[in-house]
Amino acid sequence: MSFSARSFSFFAALTLASAAACDGGGGSDSGSGGAGGSGGDAAGPASASSGPGSASSGVTGSGVTSGSGVTSASGVTSASATTGTGGGDSTTSTSTGSTGSGDCSIFCSDFEGGSLPSELQFFPEYLRADAAKFVTLDSTAHSGASSVKVSGTEFSQMLGVPVPSTFWGRVYLRSDTDIQMGHNTYVAATTADGDPNNGEHIRIGEHQCQLELNRKSDDAEKLSNGGTYSCTGGVKLVANTWYCLEFHYDGPGSEVRVFVDNTEVEAMHVTNWGPYDYKLFKFGFEKYHGGAKTMWYDDLALSAERVGCGG
Repeated sequence: MSFSARSFSFFAALTLASAAACDGGGGSDSGSGGAGGSGGDAAGPASASSGPGSASSGVTGSGVTSGSGVTSASGVTSASATTGTGGGDSTTSTSTGSTGSGDCSIFCSDFEGGSLPSELQFFPEYLRADAAKFVTLDSTAHSGASSVKVSGTEFSQMLGVPVPSTFWGRVYLRSDTDIQMGHNTYVAATTADGDPNNGEHIRIGEHQCQLELNRKSDDAEKLSNGGTYSCTGGVKLVANTWYCLEFHYDGPGSEVRVFVDNTEVEAMHVTNWGPYDYKLFKFGFEKYHGGAKTMWYDDLALSAERVGCGG
């Protein structure tokens, strides 16, 4: 991994066991427990609002040049998956699955190293002591023998890694449910320290039974069906299916782009959200108004250039 401007120490006392391997505003989505938040704020296990918004319509294809080369995150010092002491097994995350046509100059992992890479930090911090209840390695893999399994039962359970203010990313994701009507987040870029209440968060997730893009501060939202607040149209992710999710966050340029299986979701393309100075990329599950959900993530690659879905 060539990006080394910032790094986090892996959370202590965490055992991550290896297995065989929502522009608009209005109504509110309510979470459960804790102190309440306002608008799109994700304050504690609390509330976030969502309402009618406008977006350009249509989903159009966008080709990607894919290669067959594999890239590995080398020299990763990982916490032991068995001792639970936060001690360090030195492991290398070898890529048994293709990482696509680009490099992974910021971070990449196929999660085949037996434990989570040490660069990944669990958020929110107040749940960190119980992180092993929410995040494990699992044998339901897109490639190789393991993936990251996230049991989305609480308000937020996310893994974060440092990124520059502009970056591309690719991850394969899978869910145990069809995409939900309630509002929840899969991946996000944030300007702050990883706490879901701090800074700006630009989030990709689900709402109204479709993929959506959401900004925390004012709850602006781009639905993939072009802005109709119903479960009609948009990008549908069905249960127990792997999807290639690509994203481009250009903080200084105020731009976000989203692709699913090599096709750009034009309705989720924004050019006026910012400028921002992103600090972290996060993935997992953040639940505002919806049911519990189990997610799997595999073959994550973050780069200065587009990576692509590969083979």
